[in-house]
This record gives sequence, C-alpha cells and structure tokens, in this order.
Amino acid sequence: MLKTFHQYSLALELLRRHARISIIHRETGLPRQLLRKTYRELHGRSPRPGALKYSTHGLTRNIKKYKEVTLFAVCFQTVESNSSESDIRKIVIAFDSYKKSLPSSDLDFSSAWVIAKDLRSRQIRLARCLKCKAALLLNARERDSERCEICKTSL
Repeated sequence: MLKTFHQYSLALELLRRHARISIIHRETGLPRQLLRKTYRELHGRSPRPGALKYSTHGLTRNIKKYKEVTLFAVCFQTVESNSSESDIRKIVIAFDSYKKSLPSSDLDFSSAWVIAKDLRSRQIRLARCLKCKAALLLNARERDSERCEICKTSL
C-alpha cells in the first residue's frame, strides 16, 4: 500500500511538471492509460504526442539551447553530489532549481530527464574552462572540436 502511495505521489509530481507519459510510466510503473487520463484532468488537454528525444545532442542545436542545457547540468550535478534522494527525485529538485534560476527557459522536464540520464551514463560530462572557469558540457553537440561558448577558448 505504501509503495502505491509513493508511486501515485511521484506520478502527480511529474504530471504537474508536464513530464512525458513514457517517463512517468518508466519511473512509477503505473499504467499509461491512467497517466494519460490524469494528465488530461490536471491540464485540461491531452499530453503532447511524439517521441522523446533520447540524446542530449538533439537538445543543444544552437548556442542558447546549449547554454540552457549546461545550466541544468550544473544544477543536476550539484543535487546529485549533495542529495541522497532517489534518482528521479534528484531530477525533480534540479529541474525546480533550474526553473527558478531561468524561468523563461523552454527546457522542459522530459528534456531534463534525458540530460540527467546522459550525465549519469557519462555520455556527456561537465567540465570547467581553463581560461574563464565557465561550465562546459562536453560531448553534448555533434561537432568535432569543443570550445568554451563564453571566452571561445578551444579545449
């Protein structure tokens, strides 16, 4: 009974953040139909259709998006190293902190989940520019050379 309460509670938290149904189902194990119905009841519309981007590469197509993704990665890494919460709760905490820092951002929760997944699997990683100390997200873009987007120093 307690596990079910936690599953529903988590599902509601994720639904409030407009997470993709596939993510909520994966994280809670609750039926997709129930999650879709609850989404419609909460938001007055059906959840967005379409595939979830499964790589950070698709989220960093321009400089503005790259910087937003990098900021979320910094928030997530901070939570990851300072919290003993479950993996999904760490993403929720980092996403909420990120949105407080940059409320105008278009980065959604589902994208944040993908970024966190890529950071955990080390497909991407955070580093610091040796010259200006800005945060850099390595391997996040489909290009051969990495450089700092602040001071333009090549790495």
